[in-house]
Formats: sequence, structure tokens, C-alpha cells
Amino acid sequence: MRSTLQDEVLKAQQEDLEVAKIKDKMWLGIETSFQIWKDGMVVIGRQMYLLGDQTLKREVLQEAYESRLVTHPGSTKIY
Repeated sequence: MRSTLQDEVLKAQQEDLEVAKIKDKMWLGIETSFQIWKDGMVVIGRQMYLLGDQTLKREVLQEAYESRLVTHPGSTKIY
């Protein structure tokens, strides 16, 4: 099972000017806390970089809250 939200975030990142600036800095060798995964996703550590799109942020948080597969670190969901 895979969420479509990752694809939505990647698409939004490809259209965002701030992400373009981050990528430019990285290609110029300016050190940032960001990384680019092989699929082109801009991340900070292991977390996707979410833009200022409040709708997309809300969708990600809602999926994380409602999913049976997502838990807080160190906890379990046993039903």
C-alpha cells in the first residue's frame, strides 16, 4: 500500500519557486540542510519538504492521523 500524497508533494515541489531556489543553491554547492532523493523529492533529513500549501499540509496530517500504519516513534498500534 502506498499513499498518493508523496506524488502530490513531488508535483507541487516541481512547480514551486522556493524549491527551485533550494535546488539552485544545491547545484551551486551552497550548503543547505536539504537533500534531493533520486525521484527528485526535496527533503530535510527523512522528511518531505512541504511548501506553504495549507491544503496539502492538512491532507498529509490527516492521513498520518487516520492511518492504521502510522504511529509515533516508540509506540505501537496493536488491534
